[in-house]
Amino acid sequence: MPTYDYECLGCGKNFEVYQGMKDEPVIICPQCGGRVRRRISGGAGFIMRDAGPSSPMPSCGREQTCCGSDRACGRADGCGFEG
Repeated sequence: MPTYDYECLGCGKNFEVYQGMKDEPVIICPQCGGRVRRRISGGAGFIMRDAGPSSPMPSCGREQTCCGSDRACGRADGCGFEG
């Protein structure tokens, strides 16, 4: 579950609430009872990579070939560029 940042429009208090994505947003400040708004933040998040079939790794053991291709280039060691 994500953590949401809130700001009170009355007293200015900033606070976080750990809640589900489908939960109703908080509308009342726990400190003064005033109205609050949910703040937009970058968050830690996560990155999902392509879930498709994986590309063959170059046989030299590098993560990516020297030419930037996601497939092994023309040389047997996977590090050459033919194109």
